[in-house]
This record gives sequence, structure tokens and C-alpha cells, in this order.
Amino acid sequence: MTDHGFIDVNSQIGPAHGNAAGATAETLAAERRAHGIRHSLVRHRNALYGESRLGNRAVLEACERDPGLHPVAVLAPERSDTLDQASGLGSRVAGFWLEGEALPGKGGAATDRLVRAAAATGKPLIAAIRAYGDASAVGAATAGLGVPVVLSGWHYINSVDVLAAARHWEHLFVESSRAAHLGAIGIAVREIGAERVLLGTEAPIRAMRSSLNAILTAPIPDDAKRAILGGNAARIFGLPAGPIELPEVRRLARAVDVHTHSGPLRWDVTDLDFPDLVPELARLTGTTHAVSSSILAINSDTEAGNLEVVEGCARLPGQVGYLVADPNDLDATRDQIRRWGDAPGIVGIKVHCEGSSRHTGTSQIRDVFRILADYGRPVKIHNDGPEWEQHLVRIARDHPRLPIVIAHGGLGFPDRPGAWATVQADNIHLEMSSSFATLERVREVARTVPRHKFLYGTDAPLLDPAYVLGTYQDAQIPEDQQDDVYFGNAARLYGLT
Repeated sequence: MTDHGFIDVNSQIGPAHGNAAGATAETLAAERRAHGIRHSLVRHRNALYGESRLGNRAVLEACERDPGLHPVAVLAPERSDTLDQASGLGSRVAGFWLEGEALPGKGGAATDRLVRAAAATGKPLIAAIRAYGDASAVGAATAGLGVPVVLSGWHYINSVDVLAAARHWEHLFVESSRAAHLGAIGIAVREIGAERVLLGTEAPIRAMRSSLNAILTAPIPDDAKRAILGGNAARIFGLPAGPIELPEVRRLARAVDVHTHSGPLRWDVTDLDFPDLVPELARLTGTTHAVSSSILAINSDTEAGNLEVVEGCARLPGQVGYLVADPNDLDATRDQIRRWGDAPGIVGIKVHCEGSSRHTGTSQIRDVFRILADYGRPVKIHNDGPEWEQHLVRIARDHPRLPIVIAHGGLGFPDRPGAWATVQADNIHLEMSSSFATLERVREVARTVPRHKFLYGTDAPLLDPAYVLGTYQDAQIPEDQQDDVYFGNAARLYGLT
């Protein structure tokens, strides 16, 4: 077993089958061994999906068998005897997990009583937040309780509120499992200090390597990395402290990142100007080439955004990009392809169904693909809508010589429908950039997609390329296929050298 001394404050176990499946104790043990995790705080999925008492007993039993596991009890306000559970479990658990109706500040009087009962044990609380504003509600509801509160679910959609709440209430901490946005760790250290950031992975549901890569490549001092990777959790949860190693991130020898953007972006991420994109990707992951589309073109202004990419590619030899096609304005799409389709560095087209409010199965998407088929360059599509994969396969079969790349491997995350589509049509390819990827599905996608159609993409600079690289690194891609996945397949598809 590799032991880097890391402490993971967000992991889970559960049954092999049923609604709570996907995180057996054996699976978690294998991931911990592979990634150097010394201690894992763990909750039981039966307590979340089934009944809390049953699941909490199961997690206590599992932790008795494995000294590296430390139990976190899940509390729910649906039963009146949950208050007794909180009091009785205080001496046996490392902390309490609160989500849904048990989230502090989001429930009613029963939730308030439950939170106070848990805090009275002196053990930390872990609050699973989701929406913007949840962090502030939790901070206000737990102020004065005298215990640390760790916010789980910190993500780019709520990050500004999360960090503002943590600045305001010093008892709030954050964990890293969903902090996939570029610069997340460095921004948090700047805003609230390294001593209030913890390693969380959500293993084995998510890839451990993602959070580890993000922390290890963050532009912060090594002492801050050690604190985040274990020192802070040892202090807050009363766990044994020990030496913490900082292993090198396994960067790529060469790679084509087929899903990147020019900014600026609306979320609290580290903006990268066009000239800085590939150098920063190279620093973080070893990427040598990037194919970019304009966020401005996707969100609001195709003319200005596409021109920005065209001019950027002209100034930077080796930088390549997509034009963004607008399904709602076919005349503008034709005109922009006529003017810029053969410009230096323009190698493909981006279609964003969600951004254009057009599902993959709509007539507008079918119509824009007729234009793109005449152009003939690869089309990367962010899909949306019901039965999107079946509609995409029909489009691909209608235009068999047009290469099509599925963005994110599905509807925002790698999934079976995307993998299925790559098998059904010879011209459909796939990349897996996502902040929502689950490990089991990522590995299934990697096994299913034909090896010559599997591509590497990160969604940088919205997402941290090191975080997404971790998803690929944990996907169990065979060694003899990795150079094609990371470089060769895209180099051939986009005509890169």
C-alpha cells in the first residue's frame, strides 16, 4: 500500500446492489491503497438512501474492521428519536453528516434541534451544500455552536458564496471533492487561508486523483499543500497526525486537449488569455496542443467571439480553434464559415445545444449540421434534451463523412448513452471533460468507446485541467492506448502535428 499520509474527509461505502450501490468497502479500500490515503472519514450510503440507524450501525462495524476508516454518522430529522442517535453516537464517530432536510439553516425547528444535538457532542459537522446561498445559510445557522463545520459541495456554481460565508464565519471549512474549477484551491487559500481547506474526494464514487492533482498542482506553498492534504483534518477531527508526502503529479508526455475555451468566464475561475492557455495547460498537465472555442461566442456574441478566436490563432502559430455555430442564426453561421472557415488554425466547429436552447433532436440542430457537413471539419457538440444520443446517431448517419465529437461524454458527464453512440456510428468520437464524472461510469465509458475514437478534453479554463486529468488517470485506460487517447487520435482527427 502506498501511504502518503493523506486524510480524506469525504468518502462513503454502501451495498453492492440497489439504489445505494456503487461504493463497496472493497472498492474504497482499493482506491485508498492506490492513492496513498492513510485515513478516510466515511459514511454509509444506506443511511442516506434507506434508514439512518441501519446505515450508521453498518459504518461503525466497517470501521471496526479497518483502522484507516473513521465513521461519520448521517443524521436525518424524519424520526423523533434521531436526537437520541446524535447524543448516543457522539463518542463513537468522528463527525456528523447533514444534508437535505437536515442541512442547517434550510429546514425547520426539527432540523435546528437536530443540529444543536449533534453539535453538543463536540464533534464536527459536515454539511452537504448544493445551491448558491446554502453556505451562508449553514454559516448563520451554526454560528455559536462551538464546533467546526465543513462545507461539502463547494463548486464553481456556488464558490463565491461559499468563500464569502467562510470569510464571515470562522468556524466554516471547505473540502475539495467538487472544487473542479481552475484555480479553486489557490483562490480559497488566498481568501480564507490554507488552514481551512481540507482534502475531500467523494471516493469511491468519484476519482480520487482529481482532487489530489488539483491540490498538488495549486500555486501555493508546500506547507499549505501538506495542511490541506492531511494536517488540517488531523487537527479538526482529532485523528493521528503523521508525515505527509507530496508526490509528483504524473503529467503527460504530449496531449491534445480538444475541449478548451477563451474567456473571460462568468464564474470565479482563473481567467487565461489566449496566449497563456497552452503554456498553463503544459505546466499543469503536459498538454502540447489545445483546441479552443470562445465563451463569448457560446453565451452571447458569435461574431465577436469567433473573431477573437480567429485573431488569436493567427497571432499564435500552433494554437488552433473552433468556430461556434449558432443553430438559431443559420445565415450568420454560413457567413462566418465563409469568412473564417479557412483561416489559419481554425480546425473545427463547436455546437452548444444548451447555450442555444436547442435540444439535439430539434430541427434547428439538424439544419445547422447540414451546413456543417458541407464544411466538413470536426464538430464538437454539447448535447441536450431527451434521447439526445439517438438523435445524434441519426445526424451522424445522415452525414457519415463528418467527424462528430461528444463533449463531456454525455449530458455534462461521461455516461452510457455517449459511449453507446460512439459504437453505433463510425464518425462519432467522445471526450470526458466534467466536474460531475463518477468513477464507475468513467471506467465503463473507457472500456466501451472504440480506442481510435476516445479523446482527451478538460473544459479549461472553466475546469482545472489537472482535476480532469485525474479522472482520465483513474479511468484504467490500458497503457498501450494512452498515447492515442491523449494525443494520437485527436492529432489525426484535427490534422495536427
